[in-house]
Amino acid sequence: MATTETIETLKHLVRCAREDTAVLDVESMKFFKAWLIEDLKATIPPPKAPPTSVNMDDPELMTPDSDVAHTMGPEQPKETLSDDEEAKMIAAKEAAAEAVAAEKYDEAIEKYTEAVVIAPSALTYAKRAECFIKLRKPNAAIRDCDAALKINPDSAKALKIRGAAQRYLGQYAAANADLSKGLQIDFDEHYGDIHKAVLSRVHEMHVAEGKARAQKEAEAKAKAAEARARAAADAANAANAAGSGMPGSGMPGGGMPGGGMPGGGMPGGMPNVPPEMLEKLTSDPELMKAMQNPKVMQAMQAMMSNPMAAMQYMSDPEVGPVLQKLMGLFGGGMPGGMGGMGGMPGGMGGMPGGFGGGAPPSANANDVD
Repeated sequence: MATTETIETLKHLVRCAREDTAVLDVESMKFFKAWLIEDLKATIPPPKAPPTSVNMDDPELMTPDSDVAHTMGPEQPKETLSDDEEAKMIAAKEAAAEAVAAEKYDEAIEKYTEAVVIAPSALTYAKRAECFIKLRKPNAAIRDCDAALKINPDSAKALKIRGAAQRYLGQYAAANADLSKGLQIDFDEHYGDIHKAVLSRVHEMHVAEGKARAQKEAEAKAKAAEARARAAADAANAANAAGSGMPGSGMPGGGMPGGGMPGGGMPGGMPNVPPEMLEKLTSDPELMKAMQNPKVMQAMQAMMSNPMAAMQYMSDPEVGPVLQKLMGLFGGGMPGGMGGMGGMPGGMGGMPGGFGGGAPPSANANDVD
């Protein structure tokens, strides 16, 4: 049956996994992740990307220390100690513990240094690192914890102390990783509280990162919209410039002589069109752009040879709106009919608004010559 301590540890693990599933990727947790996926068929979300640094007020941050590194133990310690060496090591550790109890952390560091020089261990390094934290020297604490974890990668104390040191340097993502792993191995309330504060900071950083990303995307969209608006304005100005270059009723470069569009799209001209109407037509960018649509020009040519073809094009989603707009420009019709359309004297009856004055009501399309 699970003890209260085991349940608390499990609760802490669940909180960490909810915050970031990266906690399940550490070596000691791979068996648990495999059980979730293989046996429970759980879907594990991907780990969160490391958040970018943001400016956040944190009154508990410490000024990074740059002191000369304290003496470290030998890389290759002795396999066995003499009785005299062992006695000195034990005495140094006992003196260090008494100094810590008296809150004399500088003295404790000296005694722990004596001990690691004789026989370095992960626990002794971690205890010295804890003293460095008390003296607000997080970088020194991290160095000692690195040395401890080199000896024992699963040293819970070294992981928790290094996580705390990183927290005090504002390295919240790294602190979260170390504290998560250390507390999984050996949970204690003090470092659990520090981890809660770290999780809160990590959450704030994720939120800030999301807002920054959303703002960047909004700015990019605004720039794109501005570029499109600028391009549309340039096109409109170009169309207006082309329209203003029409002498009478002809556009330079073969455009619309006598009413014809460039390329001979509407030969035969648009007679009886007042100059102000012609200017209104050419000053409409949307209409001028529509006139460049091959389908619209094809419809115009078809209507020139068969005026009744206008009926079928009125329902076309591309051509119909252009015809309606043309009729609107000319007050409901095209005065005098569309020249060169092979007929349509007086316009086309039966259509709402008609072309021109409209044909007599009794006229029949089959009567057109």
